[in-house]
Amino acid sequence: MTDSSSWLENWHSNGVTVGSAELLYYRSKVAAFSRHNRLHPPKSQAGVLLSKHKGRGMEFDEVRHYQAGDDIRAIDWRVTARTGTPHTKLFREERERPIMFVVDLDHSQHFGSGLLLKSVQACHLVAALSWQAIARGDRVGAIIGRPGRHLESRPQARQQGVMRIIHSLVELQQESVTDWQQQAPPQPGLLNDLLSRARQVARPGTIIYLISDWLAADDDTFNLCQALQRHCQVYPLQLFDPLERELPANLQAYNLTLTDGHQRLALPAWSSAERTAYQHAAQQRQLELAGRFKRSNLQLREVDAARALEAQWPEVMA
Repeated sequence: MTDSSSWLENWHSNGVTVGSAELLYYRSKVAAFSRHNRLHPPKSQAGVLLSKHKGRGMEFDEVRHYQAGDDIRAIDWRVTARTGTPHTKLFREERERPIMFVVDLDHSQHFGSGLLLKSVQACHLVAALSWQAIARGDRVGAIIGRPGRHLESRPQARQQGVMRIIHSLVELQQESVTDWQQQAPPQPGLLNDLLSRARQVARPGTIIYLISDWLAADDDTFNLCQALQRHCQVYPLQLFDPLERELPANLQAYNLTLTDGHQRLALPAWSSAERTAYQHAAQQRQLELAGRFKRSNLQLREVDAARALEAQWPEVMA
């Protein structure tokens, strides 16, 4: 039995459709992941996990009479008009950070040549980060989308917040896989729709994890990321499969045919020239993608769908 099949059997996963059991598993990894984060803190603020107090927002506390020196931007004009005397709003720092996951489960995410489909690994990543977040006392919410439908959950504390996310992930990932297997026609624009919705609902100071393979990213995508970044902390993460980057050496004797159900692509894997061209094109696409994020002052993190998440956690969190 291979390592991959042993891992899948152990965590009751088939690698194609995600289940609750494999996402609940990451609750048991909180201590190990947190220990790694303490021993190996990010080298800069570009790390995926930051200090407990950075990036908190402010939440409303009370209204009182305006006093000399108060910020006029905090004046409550409705109360002032009702009472005839100036009143100002008081705010206090939030005790819990709101954390939001924007999860793209488009059909391009249903690809995998090794351990898991990219969409399954995306769900694993969200679960791992969610369990850690509530262990720190933060609140977690999500905007999860598949073609034609999305689900939202506002940030909530404790286990209830994570369980709502897990149920939504399982429901939408399985629905999306079914549509993909039935060769449902593509519906462009999902990623940008999710980012637009996040811009509408995310409160200032929210930490937002953007989880996608970014194959559908365009100029509007990066404009939306920049708009989110003005008031929130944004962390893009990319799901990828090794076959998208390089043709494996053990396929040198074959002619490959790849299809998404609508288009077919023939790859003469035996040709060294074709193999080199394939790898070069993939490298160029990745450099362009990372460069676009870098120009927006965002660092793209990569997550391999062909490896268990805990095996690459130090790389993802570096």
